[in-house]
Amino acid sequence: MTEPKPGTETGAGEQIKSPGIVNQLVPWVISIAIFVWLYYNVDFRKMFEIMATARLIWFIPFIAGFSILCGLVDAFTFGQSYSWFCAQLSTREKLELRIAPMTVQVIFAPFAEILFPLYLWRRKGVSPTHAVSASVWTMISDVAAQMTALTVGVVFNLQTGLVPQINLWWLAVVIIFWAVYFGNIIFWHTPLQPKIAAWVERSRNLDAAHRGTRGLLFKIAAGATQLLRTFSIARWYHYLYVYAVRMLIVVGALVCNYATLRSLDIVVPLPLAVVALPIIFYSYYQPINVGGFGGPQALAILFLYEIGHCGSKEQIAAYSFLFSTGFLIGRVLVGLVFIRGFWRNTFPEGFGNWRRGVSANK
Repeated sequence: MTEPKPGTETGAGEQIKSPGIVNQLVPWVISIAIFVWLYYNVDFRKMFEIMATARLIWFIPFIAGFSILCGLVDAFTFGQSYSWFCAQLSTREKLELRIAPMTVQVIFAPFAEILFPLYLWRRKGVSPTHAVSASVWTMISDVAAQMTALTVGVVFNLQTGLVPQINLWWLAVVIIFWAVYFGNIIFWHTPLQPKIAAWVERSRNLDAAHRGTRGLLFKIAAGATQLLRTFSIARWYHYLYVYAVRMLIVVGALVCNYATLRSLDIVVPLPLAVVALPIIFYSYYQPINVGGFGGPQALAILFLYEIGHCGSKEQIAAYSFLFSTGFLIGRVLVGLVFIRGFWRNTFPEGFGNWRRGVSANK
C-alpha cells in the first residue's frame, strides 16, 4: 500500500485533520473559569497547608499503580477493539498506540484524539472513520462500566436515604441508560444484523458516482454510516470482554480516590462515594479540564462539600488537587515509556512536516 502524503486524503475521501482552534481552547476556557471561581471561594493557602499533611504512604503507591492500570486497560480495550475491527495489532503496538499519547492527552486532549487514528493509518493503513467507529464503540462500554458503579450507588442510597439529593431522578437516568445500552446490543443481534452490516459495507463508496453538492451529501452520509461499522459487526462477547476489563478502572478509581481521601483523613459515606467518585474521575476525560484541573475540582466540591458535607471546601479541594497532580505525573511517566516508538511510527517524516501538510489542507 502506498502511503498518502502527510495531510492529504487517506482514501475514500477521508482526511485526518488537526482539531480546530475552538475545540482546543474550550477545555482551557472552562478550566480558567473554574479556577477563577475557586479563587474567590477557596482559601488556597489553607488548601496547600492541608495538602502538605497528606500521608504519602496512602497516596503514592496507589496513584502509581492506578496510572499503570489505566494505561494497560486502555491498551487491552481500545487497542483490542482496533485489533478486532480495524487491523491486527501486536501486544507491543496496542501498548504503544494507547499509552504513549497519554503524555499529550493530559494537556492537549483534543489533539491527542487524532493521534490514535493517525497511528493506525500510518502503521496499518486503517480508515480513520473505522478507527473512530471502534473508539466510539469502546467508549460506550466504558460508560457502561461507570454506570454500573452509579447504579449500585443510586439503588443503595434510595434504600438508606443517606444522601437525599440522590433521588428517583437519578434512578430514571440509569434506567434509561441501561435500556438504551442493552437495546443497542439486542438490535445488532437480531436477524437484521447481516443485512445492515452488508449495507454499511456498501455505503463506503456512496459518493463515488456523484459530483458537486449531491456528491458532498453522499460523502457525508457515507462517512456517518461508517461510524456504525463496529456496531454492525461486534458480537456479544466483544461487549462482555471490553466491559469486564473497563470495570478494572472503575474499581481502581474507587480504591485510589478512597486512598487519597484517607491520606487526608476525609470520610465519605459509601453510597455517596460510589456515586460521586466515578463521576468525578470520569470528568478527567471530558473537555471541562486541562491536565485534570478544573472540572474535577468543581465536581468534588459539588458532591463532597455541597451534597455530602464531608469536610470544608479547602479539605475537598486539597483532596482533588492532590489526586489530579499525582494522576497527571503518573500518566506522563507511564506514557514516556512508549513515546519513542509511537513517535517514530506516527511521524516518520517529522512532526513539523506533518503539521504543515495538515494546515495546507484546511
